Amino acid sequence: MNPKNKSSIIKSKNTMKKFMRAMLIMSISVVFISQCFAKGKKVKFGKVSMEELQMKVYEPDTSAVAVVLFEKGYYDGNNHKFYKHIRYKILKKEGLSFANNKYNTTAKGYIKGITFNLENGEVVETKLDKDNIYSEKVWDYYYIYDVAMPNVKVGSVIDIEISYDGFPSTWYFQRNIPVVISELELSDNQYLTFRKQIGGLILPENVGYNHWKVENMPAFISEAYISSEDNYLSRIELDINETHFPGYYRLNFTSSWKDEQALLNKFYSFGKALEWPNNFLNKYAKEIEEQATTEDQKAKLAVEKVKSIIDWDERNRLFISEDNLSEVANEKDGNSADVNLLLVALLKKLNMEVYPMVMSTRENGMLHPVNPSLNKLNYVIAYVRVNGEYMMLDATSQQLAWNMLPIRCLNYSGQVFDGNETFRAIINPKEKYAKRIYYNLSLDENFALSGNLSYSNKDYAAYDFRRSYASYLSDQDYVENLMDNVDGLNITDYSIENVKELDKAVSQKYEVEIEDVVSVIDNQLYLNMFLFEKIGENPFKSEERSYPVDFAYARATSGVVRLTLPDSYTIAELPKPVSISLPENSAKFTMIYQMTGNVLTLNYKLLINRAVFPENAYPYIKEFYAQVISNESKPVILNINN
Repeated sequence: MNPKNKSSIIKSKNTMKKFMRAMLIMSISVVFISQCFAKGKKVKFGKVSMEELQMKVYEPDTSAVAVVLFEKGYYDGNNHKFYKHIRYKILKKEGLSFANNKYNTTAKGYIKGITFNLENGEVVETKLDKDNIYSEKVWDYYYIYDVAMPNVKVGSVIDIEISYDGFPSTWYFQRNIPVVISELELSDNQYLTFRKQIGGLILPENVGYNHWKVENMPAFISEAYISSEDNYLSRIELDINETHFPGYYRLNFTSSWKDEQALLNKFYSFGKALEWPNNFLNKYAKEIEEQATTEDQKAKLAVEKVKSIIDWDERNRLFISEDNLSEVANEKDGNSADVNLLLVALLKKLNMEVYPMVMSTRENGMLHPVNPSLNKLNYVIAYVRVNGEYMMLDATSQQLAWNMLPIRCLNYSGQVFDGNETFRAIINPKEKYAKRIYYNLSLDENFALSGNLSYSNKDYAAYDFRRSYASYLSDQDYVENLMDNVDGLNITDYSIENVKELDKAVSQKYEVEIEDVVSVIDNQLYLNMFLFEKIGENPFKSEERSYPVDFAYARATSGVVRLTLPDSYTIAELPKPVSISLPENSAKFTMIYQMTGNVLTLNYKLLINRAVFPENAYPYIKEFYAQVISNESKPVILNINN
């Protein structure tokens, strides 16, 4: 044997031994960590183990970018105080985002944190500085803390401890990363009682009186078209049911929505704000009444007026940020409650029947169908009677038509506070995502395309376009970006209309030259006539799904592609006509090619006629999209006759 080869084999064996030893240490570390936490060994803030620091991968889920090693919440009923301890392990570069977290509290909180790193065999600690903590008081009993942990890198262990007066509105046992241990314990408070709602696809284990726990909780896998992860994460939601302090009447807080209405109407930042005279709005009401002759004109002008008075600052809130609505208007920008309670007040000035409608946004999770919860509310819109029918109005978006709700509001239902008996109102938008496409192109003998592309975007398709378009400086900036992102596309002229006319469809027209979209094999030409409109990949990837498919609104895309061919070209093969539909025409796809003279035309439609499909329909929707993609991918084959 060659000595060099023998040396290489020895080195290879040594390398393999080192690798196997490292893998064994990692596996033992994961098992050791899990067992230590599972056995109830007390985990102390600031005391991390070498096994935690040396951990390189989470064996139960090797794809995990980070993992919650430990999380515990404890409510001390004697002192009405809550303590939370959470420990993260960063495993991959994509997990560095877990260095930054938001924490909601019911009072001013005390936060401390330490980042641990293993450097040259030594444990290096970096403490959280107060400059890395940003706090916002949303209202008297709701604070948000943004915490940015220092010196976080792959391999870091992050330890955070929070304490505050009160208790959390929701405790999540599950996240989008794995959780080794998470537990919540509530001790009794003799002066108040809780209402507890347990939810999620995986329920926590009750391990004692008011004590819940999970071990080795898998990461929640979110897929396309989900309303909110919060609806399906393992969790407990908490509300104060009643208080009975000595010397005071027993108070019920969440027994009914009528009680919630009475409570909110006592706040100067909600109900009282609408009781003030708000005389500063008189001049706006007078202007509107001079212009409008119908109720829908009044409502439209009111929405537009509020949009001109105040800009939304992208914060979703239930309460106004100032002492009254006059101060809100003077600030020129504000949260969603600032904007929409100002709208309610202006509609009142116009003598329209209008009420605040409280709700939870999509990302905040659904309202419980029966049990009221003040903690779950984070948004308010106007519920107004217009020409004998009730409408839901929102004035936060500068890109949305006056009579449409932003997508964040499309969350099934809200609660209308009419001053007497409150009632649940279902949110079911009439508007859909409506897009029409028309291509009129010619194919030359150099295999290039030229002609016109036209688009008409209406309702939520227009809203989608306007939101995207708002990030560009001009039409030219938008068009140049379009060419940069679409291979082979050259736009020689264009017009974009109705971007600011919110009641109209956005119109886009482009004169184009298109290259590199044709393949030629053995005197035959292959062309996909869907061009830029075909669906790239199936958004539904999982084998099964445990939650509904939520499109938010119905969708309708229709297209016509007209292609003029050189006189010498003939058809070798055309894709066959297709009509695919789901039961009750809840979704439908049609596609047909026609040849007239030397003009080949493709007509197609993709319709999603329901906003929400139950989870048992998931396999059919997945297969529906698979068939749509398969048919859109089929090329036209032409004979090149020289």
